[in-house]
Amino acid sequence: MSIFKELNDVRLDVTEFEEIPLSTMERKRIQKRIYNKISTKTKMKKKKNYFLLAVASFIVISSFTFILTFPALAAKVPILSNIFELLIHDENYVFEEYDKHSTDIGITQESNGINITTTNAVYDGENITIAYTIKSEQDLGERPVLEGKIIVDEFGDRYKDNGYFENYIVEKINDHEYAVIYIYQLLEGFKPDTLHVTWTGDTVLNLNNVRQATLGSWSFQFSLDMLDNKTRKFATSEFSTEEEGIEVELTKITQTPISSTIYLSELVDERVVSQEEEEMRGVSIEYLISDNLGKEYKYVHYRDTGHSTDFDANHRSYPRITTNVFDDAATTLTITPIINVMKVANPDSNGAGPLVPVMKPYTIEPIQVPINKN
Repeated sequence: MSIFKELNDVRLDVTEFEEIPLSTMERKRIQKRIYNKISTKTKMKKKKNYFLLAVASFIVISSFTFILTFPALAAKVPILSNIFELLIHDENYVFEEYDKHSTDIGITQESNGINITTTNAVYDGENITIAYTIKSEQDLGERPVLEGKIIVDEFGDRYKDNGYFENYIVEKINDHEYAVIYIYQLLEGFKPDTLHVTWTGDTVLNLNNVRQATLGSWSFQFSLDMLDNKTRKFATSEFSTEEEGIEVELTKITQTPISSTIYLSELVDERVVSQEEEEMRGVSIEYLISDNLGKEYKYVHYRDTGHSTDFDANHRSYPRITTNVFDDAATTLTITPIINVMKVANPDSNGAGPLVPVMKPYTIEPIQVPINKN
């Protein structure tokens, strides 16, 4: 039964309503849900469609909503969410297809005055990605996240200490609300078809100031099915690029309905690249990912160990790049390495300090890869 039918059968005293402003996030959620509802009713009569559009316009334009004082009825109001869409302007935004394939969770946990709501999650064999919100009247800083751990029944102890990497994308919606995407990257090991996940945390931590932490206890349990995926392996001698002191090879690409993951191998002789024999030098490699249509792809970058003169000359790093689904019309992918040479500025007694560039970044010959071929 729809919420409108339920409301039609209820007799309410208007004095029992409290009028409060809608947050920016809530207005976006309502707009998204209404749009989706209306677009699926194409077979309805025009008169009914006009009525729904009028109702939708009234709800979206209005900047106020009513809170029902009847708990049983209020519990039936659906949770409206699309955290993936809210972060569309982030430089690492790779989530264009995530909302279509994610599992609705809709679980809220409150602890120490902080409400955390897990809205959606998705598992594609490459990553477990969880979208959630944090709400609190407390000052949590600019980039708060739930710090905890993921326990998957099917993994056992395989990912207890290594084989994974965590990434966070945070958007501050207003002074008291945040949207977060948590990416649990599965780098190696067992990847079953179904996961039974327990996600727990005891700290909300501000990533911009790790001294700002709020203790509590939050726990979420849900199950996820793996999306379809296909992996194409490459002969590294054919899909590689070299420059004096640098060798980059493409090893494989995995494609799923929500993402494309590019696996690489990097070998760098830091002394040769930096032309420096004595001082410590580090080399980082970024990438420009584009296709033959001129589209440039944003990505989430796992850098592995990176490159430093602390390693021996034969040390290899195995990064991977997670980006959007490739454009169906594209036939060639171009992977262009961008080389950055760094040093430690004003090192302390342990040799640690901020990294600064010692020369201008430069590119080397790109790797050309045919894509969207059966």
